[in-house]
Amino acid sequence: MLEEILTFSAEHLDSCAHVYVETFKQEPWNECWSFETARVRLWETLNTPGFVGFVLHHHEPLGFILGYCEQFYDGKHFFVKDFCVQTDKQHQGIGTKLLNHLTIVLTPMNVSQIFLLTLRDGQAEAFYSKNGYCRSPKIIVMSQQLGSRTDSWTF
Repeated sequence: MLEEILTFSAEHLDSCAHVYVETFKQEPWNECWSFETARVRLWETLNTPGFVGFVLHHHEPLGFILGYCEQFYDGKHFFVKDFCVQTDKQHQGIGTKLLNHLTIVLTPMNVSQIFLLTLRDGQAEAFYSKNGYCRSPKIIVMSQQLGSRTDSWTF
């Protein structure tokens, strides 16, 4: 079986939730996802109106990209909600293949812009820059911590 890009569906939830947990527990994210919380997140994204997602598969999922289209005043935009590649498979072109495939699919859908959130000044930002993405000169991310938790990740 050769490497193939498949449309993300419910049948990919379990295997991709495992990839998600393993990827995001590593540097630089150090996030504490459980299989259950990762699966719920992916399921919620899958069920978002305007969902588009793909899995690069070769005997197992090597990586995936998920997000959704939304209307904006100047046309349709696509928000990349989650994108990850197995840690030991990074730097092999998998992420670039997924981004390229996403662009090919979104173009005839009249999507005018793709946007995403990522960590500043790290390997992820360098990857996106290499693939033609740039920092927004107008938008910043702001957050507010709710409750008494002090151990959660903040923007």
